[in-house]
Amino acid sequence: MRKAQKLELMIDWFGQNYEDPAERTPYDSAEGGYLWIWGGPHDARDVLYTKFGSLVSEGLIDEAAQEIEAEGTVDWASKPTREDYDETAPPDEPIALDVFLDEPSAEYGTLAERSARAEARAAVEQLRAALDQVRPIGIGHNRPPASESEAAEDEGANLDELRRAAAELSAELSKSKPTIAFVKRWVAPLRNAIIATATWGAKKLDKAMDAAMTTAGSIVGGGAVAWLANLDPSLHHAFGAVVQWLEIAAKSIF
Repeated sequence: MRKAQKLELMIDWFGQNYEDPAERTPYDSAEGGYLWIWGGPHDARDVLYTKFGSLVSEGLIDEAAQEIEAEGTVDWASKPTREDYDETAPPDEPIALDVFLDEPSAEYGTLAERSARAEARAAVEQLRAALDQVRPIGIGHNRPPASESEAAEDEGANLDELRRAAAELSAELSKSKPTIAFVKRWVAPLRNAIIATATWGAKKLDKAMDAAMTTAGSIVGGGAVAWLANLDPSLHHAFGAVVQWLEIAAKSIF
């Protein structure tokens, strides 16, 4: 293998496994920077040498590292894998939000609360990125019967509403003192979409798997969304992360 091919291989491998922490690593200025929840900070030379040190020269590793760091990033985060998320099957219905009071708990403002808040915002940002990839296509044969379509709309599975909810959540969770009632208000559409996914999307999952390879979404009558499998994990992850924050930050009825 020629030098240029080895160099390209190392750089490609690095890009598949590591990323700029600005991409999705939670950041907490009160704690002095990034919260390396998926691993890091990593030095490009160190990880390249660990992986390829027995195969290529140190000089070639230095050359690859210089190219990787050309835009200024020197501390790298591990890319999260599917194993990093809780992939336990969700319950039939997500937790009801009215179990959380609007009053802050004694842990509000603590390190645990701020860390959970940062993780929740990171999960919401991942959902926003996934939602940006959703593009409606023609209704045609993919349109469900009217009763299913109406049910989906009743559950709040509306793309525009969900995008707005994610944006509002991200903005509120960025504040030093998020308002619990406001977070509950805007995480509700995520919960509704999860319910709609289970009631409509589950019936179409087998057929949707092939379509998910080429498109991120399809029309459900009246502008509601038929969630495909590649969006569902981001939706559950964001909702679960916000609920975990509420469990720490808010008083509960129990």
